[in-house]
Amino acid sequence: MAFAMDEDITDSPSLLESDLSCPVCKELFRDPLLLSCGHSFCAQCLEASWKHKSLKMCPVCRKNCDGETPIPNRALKDTSETFQKEKGWRTTAAPQVICGLHKREFQMFCVHDEVLICVECVAMHFGHDVRALDFGVNYCQDMLNLKVKILAEKLDYFKKLKKRCNETVSYIQSQSEEAENQIRQMFERLYQMLKEEETSRILALKKEEEHKKKLMKERIDSISSDITRLTELIQSVRREMSADDLVVLQNYQNIKFKAQWSDEESQKFPSGALINVASHVGALDYKVWESMRSQVKCFPVLMDPNTISPWLSMSPDYASVSENTERQAIPDNPERFDPCVFVLGSEGFMKGRYRWEVFVGDNPKWVLGVCKESVARKRKFTVTTSAGVWSIGLSKGVYSGLTTPRTTLTVEKRPETIRVKLNMEKGEVSFWDADSGAHLITYNDSFPAKLFPLFGPGLHETPMAIQPAKLMIHKQ
Repeated sequence: MAFAMDEDITDSPSLLESDLSCPVCKELFRDPLLLSCGHSFCAQCLEASWKHKSLKMCPVCRKNCDGETPIPNRALKDTSETFQKEKGWRTTAAPQVICGLHKREFQMFCVHDEVLICVECVAMHFGHDVRALDFGVNYCQDMLNLKVKILAEKLDYFKKLKKRCNETVSYIQSQSEEAENQIRQMFERLYQMLKEEETSRILALKKEEEHKKKLMKERIDSISSDITRLTELIQSVRREMSADDLVVLQNYQNIKFKAQWSDEESQKFPSGALINVASHVGALDYKVWESMRSQVKCFPVLMDPNTISPWLSMSPDYASVSENTERQAIPDNPERFDPCVFVLGSEGFMKGRYRWEVFVGDNPKWVLGVCKESVARKRKFTVTTSAGVWSIGLSKGVYSGLTTPRTTLTVEKRPETIRVKLNMEKGEVSFWDADSGAHLITYNDSFPAKLFPLFGPGLHETPMAIQPAKLMIHKQ
């Protein structure tokens, strides 16, 4: 009986072997995975246990593991393999990989198809570059290293992109603060202008009030004097009328003449005595606007600071640009010209007629015109109509229409201000000397896309400036 018991104990698995066995298959662990509840299972056993089940639970304690990613239990795997080696067992941690088609061991690597092949697969890969397994390992490692390098470069790009985005957030903040300051300053200036206009108009009202009051006071003083004189006259006539009848009859003609009052104008109420309220209050908003019109600039087009080259500097009113001595630290957004030294207008045109004038002064080199929104921004390009730019320019003392080839323009004198006329319906862009009215060149083309004003001031100190438009009021 004792022998039998010893034999049973010998045949039963040891406690260590039990601890190293999967609770599902009862075999030593193969690629064990650890769940959050602390239980481990063979990878294949856990996958089979969860297959076709809507809710993933631990096969032992039934804990809900839905949405959980099991962790490889490397320590348990190493312990199981060591235990197998000590027992002289053949490890089953890494099952033999064989060809699924021919059931033969893989012995070669096809570089063309990038797959393992057995000796019988060679005929199916006739003409391919078939190499030894060591070469295949090196080849796959090299290809994967290349992939990792590409991914690392992408990672580096995304890090730089994130940095650019963070810098752009700071720039947006500075843009907002600067714009807010400009708005406040502009409204302060408008408030001051309105305050001065209010003071001036109230002063004019008070002056008329004082003037009309003075006239009425003078009239009141005159009437008071007339009242005194009339009172005295009435008293005098009554005294003479109280005399003897014969005396009254004898002095009747003199008394009658004396009792006359010939100043008819003094008996009238003065005309124009009231304040002309309509002149002070009537259509006051329009009159104030008309008065302020001479102090307000109206630009037919403005420049877009988000498109300006880093080598240019723009005025606070967005109406002129000139050379910047140093490259500006501004975001490299897709709309910005770089390296080309250009800037676009802030508004594009799809239809209608437009006109604006630009001061170019004595700049030795400049470009001015209109262009498509799709014009190149991040590379140098030839400014021509075929590139979507209709413009004129000055270079090396020669004025040209920027066509292919260039159209040389004849000018009698150096134009300092260029007038640009755009008629979208006619498909027409024309350029004129704004000072002399001389016509320079006209382009006729179809404009299916939106056009934007284009300014290329070159790198010069003299600014290229949009001229304010002349405001005209038509009264009917």
